[in-house]
Amino acid sequence: MYLMNKIKETITSLKEQYFADNRPWVVTYSGGKDSTAVLQLVIQMLEELNKEKKDTKHIYIVSSDTSIEMPIIEKYLNNKLDEIDKFAQKSNLKLSCHKIEPKTTESFWSLLLGLGYPAPTNSFRWCTERLKINPATEFLKDLVNEHQSILMLLGVRTDESIARANSIEARVLNHRGLSVHSTIPNTYVLSPIKTWSTEEVWTYLSETPFPWGDHSYMMSLYDKGSSEGDCNIALNPDSPSCGKTRFGCWTCTVVEVDRSMEGMLKNGEEWMEPLWEYREMLYNYRNSLEKRDTRRRNGAPGAGPFLTSTRHELLIALLETEVKVNKNYHQMKQKALDYNKNEKIILIKDEEIEQIQDNWNKDGDISNKAYRISQDFNRLKEKSVSTELRKELEEFNGENFNIDLFERIYEIEAYRKNISNRYGIIGDIEKKVIDFYKGEFRETN
Repeated sequence: MYLMNKIKETITSLKEQYFADNRPWVVTYSGGKDSTAVLQLVIQMLEELNKEKKDTKHIYIVSSDTSIEMPIIEKYLNNKLDEIDKFAQKSNLKLSCHKIEPKTTESFWSLLLGLGYPAPTNSFRWCTERLKINPATEFLKDLVNEHQSILMLLGVRTDESIARANSIEARVLNHRGLSVHSTIPNTYVLSPIKTWSTEEVWTYLSETPFPWGDHSYMMSLYDKGSSEGDCNIALNPDSPSCGKTRFGCWTCTVVEVDRSMEGMLKNGEEWMEPLWEYREMLYNYRNSLEKRDTRRRNGAPGAGPFLTSTRHELLIALLETEVKVNKNYHQMKQKALDYNKNEKIILIKDEEIEQIQDNWNKDGDISNKAYRISQDFNRLKEKSVSTELRKELEEFNGENFNIDLFERIYEIEAYRKNISNRYGIIGDIEKKVIDFYKGEFRETN
C-alpha cells in the first residue's frame, strides 16, 4: 500500500511538472533499473493523460551508445528502444527514442588505434568526455536551440551511496524542485525517484505491468553481472563513469578488474571470454613502456601514445577477437529458439577502420596497413592497399632503394613533423637504418 501511494504521488508530481511550462522533456534511458523506472512512470503518466483527453507535449528518450558496450547489453538496449518506439506509435504517444553516438573521429577505436591514445586510466579518462558527454551535449544543445529550454529527467537516487546522496542534496533547487544543469544553458534537471529505495524500485518494476514487455531479461542481466548495472547517460552531473559494480564498456581499463564482465563469464556467458582477454591486453599494454613512444605528441618527454607497431598489433588482435566472439556466440545460440544464423557481432565498424587508416596515413603510413590488416579478415576488400606515393616509389624499388626502409623513415618524419616533437629524431632514424642492415627489421616496426 505504501509503495502504491508513492507511485501515485510521483505520477501526480510528474503531471504538475509536465503542465507547469512548455519545455519538452528529455528522459535519459540506459536500460538499467533506475532509468527504466523513471521511463515507466513517465509513460504511465502519458497514458493517464491520453485517457483524460489532455493535450500532451513531446518527450525525447535519449540513450548513449558508445559502440563498446558489452554485446549482450548493446543488443538488449537496442531491442528495448525498438519495443518502446513501436509501443509509442501504436499507443499514439508523443515520444521518440534517440541513440546518441560519438563522431567517427572521436570513437574509442579511432582514438586508441588511430592516434595511439593509451587505454584510459583514472587520471586520464579521455573516454567519458568523447564517447558520452560531447555527443550528448551536442544533441541536447540542439534541442535547447530549437525549444529555448528543456527539462531532463534522471534516474538518480539518494540511497545509491553516501556520495550520491550528498551530491543530490547539494544541488540548488528552485521553487518547483528543479536544479539548473551545470554545463548546458537553459536546461533544468528533475529527479523523480530520488527518494525511492532500491527495494522500492525493484518492487515497482516486478509488480507493475510493463506496456512494451516485461523486465525478466533485465533482471537476469543483473543476476549474471552481480552488479548495479545501471549506467546513466553521462550528462547526468552525478553519474560516474561506468565501472566497479556497473555494466560498463567491455574495453574499460579504468578499473583493475571488470567485475560485471567477470560475473557474466561465471554465469553462463562464457562466449564473451575473448573480450575479457582483449581488455586484459589493453590494460597490460597501457602499462608497458615498451609499447609506447618515449615522447608525447607535443614533444614532451614521458610515456606517449602507443607505438605504430603496437597499434598494428592491437588492430589485428581486435579483429581476431571479433572472429572468436562470433564463433563462440553462434555455437552457444544455435539450439536456441530465437537463433539467427545471420546475426553478427561487430566490434569495430568499417568507418572506424577508414578513420584509423586516415590517421595512420598522416603518421606516415604509405602502405595502407589498416586496410591490409582488415582484408585478412574479409573487411573493406574494395580498398586499395597502397597509397599513390607508394605506387610511385615501387617503380624505384631495387638495389639502390628499399621502399620498406624508406617507409619507416618517412613514418618517423611524419610523426615528428611538429617542431616541438623533433628532439631525438636523428637518433630514431639512425636506429631504424642500423636495425634494417642488421636484419632486425620487422614488418610491424
